[in-house]
Amino acid sequence: MPAFPQPFTSTVSHWQATNRGPTSLWNHGRDAPLPTKADIVIVGAGVTGSSLAYHLTRPGDVGEGKRIIVLEAKDVASGASGRNGGHVGPRAWDGFGSLTRSRAEGGAGLTNDDALDIMYFEADNLDYVESLVKKEKLNVDFWRGNRCDVLTTEASVQANLANIETYKKTAAASTKHNGRQTEWELISDPREARKVSRIKSALAINRGPSGSWHPHRGTTALLRLAIESKTSTCEFFSWTPVNSVTPSPSGWSVDCGGRGTIVAGQVVLATNAWTSHLFPNVPDLANHVIPYRGQAALITPPTTYAGTGALEATMGIERGPYLIQTPHSGLVIGPYNATVLSEFGTPKDLFYIEDDSVVTPKFHDWLSTYCKDNFEGWGKEVKGEGNNHDWSGIMAHSIDWVPLVGPVPDMPGLWVSAGYNGHGMAKIITITRSIAQHMKTGKWDPRMPQCFAITKERLRAAKQCKPVIPLQSRL
Repeated sequence: MPAFPQPFTSTVSHWQATNRGPTSLWNHGRDAPLPTKADIVIVGAGVTGSSLAYHLTRPGDVGEGKRIIVLEAKDVASGASGRNGGHVGPRAWDGFGSLTRSRAEGGAGLTNDDALDIMYFEADNLDYVESLVKKEKLNVDFWRGNRCDVLTTEASVQANLANIETYKKTAAASTKHNGRQTEWELISDPREARKVSRIKSALAINRGPSGSWHPHRGTTALLRLAIESKTSTCEFFSWTPVNSVTPSPSGWSVDCGGRGTIVAGQVVLATNAWTSHLFPNVPDLANHVIPYRGQAALITPPTTYAGTGALEATMGIERGPYLIQTPHSGLVIGPYNATVLSEFGTPKDLFYIEDDSVVTPKFHDWLSTYCKDNFEGWGKEVKGEGNNHDWSGIMAHSIDWVPLVGPVPDMPGLWVSAGYNGHGMAKIITITRSIAQHMKTGKWDPRMPQCFAITKERLRAAKQCKPVIPLQSRL
């Protein structure tokens, strides 16, 4: 069953609400006639589709002299790309533990080197995004600094120490990575942790490199550069949902319902949470990507957290939110899935949900009270401060905790990039750089972790993964 058109109207995020000027792409190509042929069709105009279009249309790249069509069911960055927390940065040491833990225990079941591949890939992504923003002079509120992952329970402090030791030993012994280490540091003194984070319950902090940006402006800017390419023909059509993608004698037939059908030699599905709808006859792939709903808010802080009192780092807080300080508007926060499950919700509040038209009361209440209850010296909120804007968005959980990227087995010319587990901005723009390179050379780009590849063996092995909701609980 197609995911679109949807029987509801989506909430509007802070990011979407603050990119309505003349350089935005709202309703772009909505009423324009759809072409019937293209060389490459990209389905989805989030950051995956938009950055891929950007990479394909650079001079000398695979899209030179070709026609590239970008299709979006609604508007540019209407999904998770325009609704997320604004983070652009790698995970700390904790990522190593979850990536190497067995699938049956809820981890990714990767080898040590595969896990290191991902960690360093994310670190490189931050550098690459920064360089791209500078090169293209993008006005997207990009910021680079530190991230503080705040630990608030003794159990996590001890687990973190063990994880750091394991990671450092493994990294030092890795011949593949020549002993490369991440730039993270540990603040283990609780008094210093509280001083740095201003979180009342802080016991320790992992601090390392991070970044943030305005994701809607960033996604829009990359797509606009693709459309303006002098060496490729790139066209964008909003409000053009895709019903199906099926083989044809010339490659692939992309059925856009009443808008028409496009035949293309290659099709890239940058569809994240909605990917399963386009694989009704490939259950192993369809079941690999699970939609889930996140909810977030823009918090206008009291003046105690403005000016010289503004937060100086992005943050991730145990039993709390991920959080960034925007340049002008306040804090964007949202609860981690683990926070929802430990503090106020159940798996049914998160997984197998595609409806982003509501903010549920329990999320609204939590988003409205977290900062004033947990930040030291927050103070009283007056009218106009606090939670003035909240929204929801749909992300995609890859059941083995690793994105699905690359050619689809036994379907030549069909590509997928999806399943980022709410951590896509830390890797997507380097992923699409590598996809463009793969499409040009016909070979996997060695800069991208090989474990991202879609193989029959991987899809079969994923059946061993611990389910996010036991089957009996979903009935």
